[in-house]
Amino acid sequence: MVTNQQEQISSYFLEQARLIASSSAEIDTNDDEDEPLPTELNTINSSGGFLVASTDKLSVQYTGVNLHGHDVGVIQANYPAPVKRLVYYFEMTVKNAGTKGQIAIGFTNESFKMRRQPGFFH
Repeated sequence: MVTNQQEQISSYFLEQARLIASSSAEIDTNDDEDEPLPTELNTINSSGGFLVASTDKLSVQYTGVNLHGHDVGVIQANYPAPVKRLVYYFEMTVKNAGTKGQIAIGFTNESFKMRRQPGFFH
């Protein structure tokens, strides 16, 4: 069930995207085809020994012991989220949050330190 607050937040971001799109003459919706879309996980650029990726590269399992805050499993997609699109949607399912239930999902760039959670700036 979507709450009123969630609807307000969604409406705000949609309105901001519309304002940006209407004020920018550089955005060309036909350029979408030039930008590759993420299709699978990038198993080469990951945090290494903390993750086990499936053979189809669509799911991943954290296998670390989480002894301290730097025991994280991080993996990126094979391509970044497209920036030329007004709206980009992705979906994921958490099947097991572990004993502590700490999961961070976010966007990172190519130079992101793969031993930290997305959004961790310390």
